Amino acid sequence: MALPNPPPPFSDDCIGEILRRLPPDEPACLVRASIVCTAWRLLISEPGFLRRYREHHRTPPVLGFLHNSSFILTTAADPPLSLAEFECFSWVALDCRHGRVLLHTTGPIGLVVWDPITGDQQRLPEEPDELSNHLTGAVLCAANSCDHTDCRGGPFLVVFVRTVDEDVVEEEDVGATWMSVYSSETGAWSAPASIRLGPISRSRDVMGSSLLAGNALHFLLEDGRRILKYDLGGHDLSVMNTPPLRVGNMALVKAEDGGVGAAGVEGYSLHLWSWRGARGWVQGRIVELDMMLPMDIGDPSTNLLVIGSSEDANTVFISANAWIFSVELKSNRIRKVCGSGSRNFQNAMVPYASFYTPGTGLMLIYTFPQL
Repeated sequence: MALPNPPPPFSDDCIGEILRRLPPDEPACLVRASIVCTAWRLLISEPGFLRRYREHHRTPPVLGFLHNSSFILTTAADPPLSLAEFECFSWVALDCRHGRVLLHTTGPIGLVVWDPITGDQQRLPEEPDELSNHLTGAVLCAANSCDHTDCRGGPFLVVFVRTVDEDVVEEEDVGATWMSVYSSETGAWSAPASIRLGPISRSRDVMGSSLLAGNALHFLLEDGRRILKYDLGGHDLSVMNTPPLRVGNMALVKAEDGGVGAAGVEGYSLHLWSWRGARGWVQGRIVELDMMLPMDIGDPSTNLLVIGSSEDANTVFISANAWIFSVELKSNRIRKVCGSGSRNFQNAMVPYASFYTPGTGLMLIYTFPQL
């Protein structure tokens, strides 16, 4: 009896179409596919495949977040590698954007720009010396016409902000704030821009995370009482008010039109606001969380807290009953990221979003604590 002819093998184009649909938020899928055979590994490593893979998924996934000198992975990945070594006593993450992380180190004091995918790190020259006791910063791609899906190796800018309160200076100097910009292309810091904020409210996080909208960076101040705006083109500083959200329970996010937005929890709902210029803040969508998160409605122990946001992934992170959840603002998709256990994620939680594809470097570097 004659055996039926086997089906023809898939072409490389067909296999490529299948592989580029693998989920980007689980980079282990591509890693495992790349070791199936030499042909697949070469296909996945091709620049054309990597470009089409990023274009297909468009939004980079959140691969993990930095907290208390740890990189906590939020996806399944193998093999596990140790956190990169930094020549310092300790560090804290100030910002993540366009595939880079901005770290502030002590012992020695300074700033480091780090790419967790490739492991590349660059210590910046000593920043301008200004008296301060609160600081924050931002890192962003400086390449012209970049779509920011793969910024590795290109030029970047670092914006470093410092302010001072009454614990350090006399009353008339309280709130003096300086901002300087470092360019990787020139290798130098700009002259500082300055503004006086006046009295600073006592808060858990005087100078918070940033949002890049248009040609301006926006920094959350005093747990959300004010917003510091920096115009990248004009090198000017100004102050904005915030929407009527609960202080200490909000984050800056991209609005649907790409402008400045804010997200905060009220009750069991996530409220979204957008800045409309002369119209001020306008309330937008409300995402109901009570049916999506494991919580007991009315239980006094239930506490929903916005603990961070990823500008690149357009995602907000919420702590709820010892768990951390992500809310994708475009799709309203909610998923459990990890358990927080005994960790305190009320501050310094900085998400890292980027595409990982084999060939761009070693597997994502991280520590994997038992959560």
